[in-house]
Amino acid sequence: MQTTLLGLAIAFILALLAALIGPFFVDWNQFRPQFEAEASKIIGVPVRVAGALDARLLPTPTLRLRQVTFGGANHLGKLRADKLDVEFSLGDLMRGEWKANELTIGGMAADLGLDAKGQVDLPAASGRFNLAALAIDRFNLTGRVALHDAASRSTLELTDIVFSGDVRSLAGSLRGDGAVSIRGARFPFRVSSSQDKESGGLRVHLNIDPGERAVIADVEGLISFPNRSPRFEGALTLSSPPKEQGDGKDKLAAGDSAKPQSANPPSAKSSPAVAAGATPWRIAAKVGGDQTAAKLDQIEVTFGEEDRSLKFTGSGDVRFGAAPMLRATLSARQLDADKLLSGGGDVKDRRAMAPARVLPALRNWIAQLPTLPLPANVQFSTEQIMLSGRPVQNFTADLHNETTAWSLEKVDLRAPGATHLTFRTIGISTAVTSGFSGALDLSSSEPDALVAWMQGRSDTTYRTQRPLRLRGDISVAPDRVAIDSLKADIDGGSVDGRIALITKAAGAGSRLETALKGDRLDLDAALAVARSLAGASDEWPTEASVAVDIGRAKISGQELSPPTTRFSYDPKT
Repeated sequence: MQTTLLGLAIAFILALLAALIGPFFVDWNQFRPQFEAEASKIIGVPVRVAGALDARLLPTPTLRLRQVTFGGANHLGKLRADKLDVEFSLGDLMRGEWKANELTIGGMAADLGLDAKGQVDLPAASGRFNLAALAIDRFNLTGRVALHDAASRSTLELTDIVFSGDVRSLAGSLRGDGAVSIRGARFPFRVSSSQDKESGGLRVHLNIDPGERAVIADVEGLISFPNRSPRFEGALTLSSPPKEQGDGKDKLAAGDSAKPQSANPPSAKSSPAVAAGATPWRIAAKVGGDQTAAKLDQIEVTFGEEDRSLKFTGSGDVRFGAAPMLRATLSARQLDADKLLSGGGDVKDRRAMAPARVLPALRNWIAQLPTLPLPANVQFSTEQIMLSGRPVQNFTADLHNETTAWSLEKVDLRAPGATHLTFRTIGISTAVTSGFSGALDLSSSEPDALVAWMQGRSDTTYRTQRPLRLRGDISVAPDRVAIDSLKADIDGGSVDGRIALITKAAGAGSRLETALKGDRLDLDAALAVARSLAGASDEWPTEASVAVDIGRAKISGQELSPPTTRFSYDPKT
């Protein structure tokens, strides 16, 4: 009896040694054809292993593959990996359950996409293996994914992907975090998904942390594939990161955009925060659509701190395909720009809130907007907006987005002084922040009231009421304002030409350059308008170069009647 037990023990020990040591002496590569054939039957798509193949049974069942490909040569859904290592749970295998302690895929390259009909272009899998039965405790992935759209003939590359997490089912239930590069920008992210039994789709929650761009994105909803075409129903939220520690008050001219720092995934703790001077914003919308178009409902846009923010609501739509475009219309009944610009306090200095001084802040605000991956036209409108202590009526602004910058294309408003003002094709954008240019069309029944408002003065009595109609190409820079191709009707007179006011550095004064021709001109009115648009002080220019060819001219209350006048002055002459 003892001899029998001793023999069984020795046999068991030899079997264990063979299981532990034997695989090291087996050339598994000679079984490559058999392995590829059997794996293709189990999975349901062609499997090819071009590199090394290794397997172990003890201490844990392990399979290592190098240069492995899933899918045929012409399959769009082909998956390639430089390394595939899987460590199975021995106890679960003995109970007939598929569970991996760890799965590592390195150097993955996947090509996925939609065909010309908008359907997911994947080979039909007819294997015997149930993907939903495999769970993975630790899943590590590196590589890239290319998303192709046959209808638009476009490709979106997701490169340098790093992901780690766990998989409860290969059919779609997973959670984890990582990072991905898209068009040169790095995005840390967290994702979780689960199967929706009613629709057969996936419930997905994706959160993108601020990486190289100071934007937080949160997407949650249901992804389904009716007739193999993707459809999404859910919610999208974009917002600026939390501010850095500071006084929390916006400075009018300190709207510098956030300066993000590189962040290594997956932790968001090293992500950049918005600078103390930047203005917080938030965009939220309900989204529903497929591969051709999407509808945006219940859009809410908030700009500024919650207690003094500008809030818009509206709707929009997105068209995909060969000519993608986003269109949205946002509106508000009443807005208080003074409260936003003053940091929430009382507006004590109206000059600081003067419209001419708001332009630098406007440029900075636009620079903070996140660019979209497709062209967009967005219209903002409000019945009334308080600015410099006075109401501006029927304000509308049209913004256009390209993949690199936003631009403000049109502004139309009713301003104090019974004024109708329109800007068109304005070059205020994230790419050009030093100034702007465009077409100006202004009609005012009380230009002195308009000038007082634009300069932030609280004058309630005006010297005259001279109707003004002014059109021209205006360009504004930090040191100058100019109106070219000027055509103006001022108090019954008509002139055309050019006016420029140049501000010198270090408080050295300003220079006025004027070349006008017409039958009548009020230089006081023309100069006041130019100074208002530039945000200049009430001081007379220290230098001037004036060329006038008119029938009559008025300056400082004096009327001149030469047919042609040319003069100039400076502090010395």
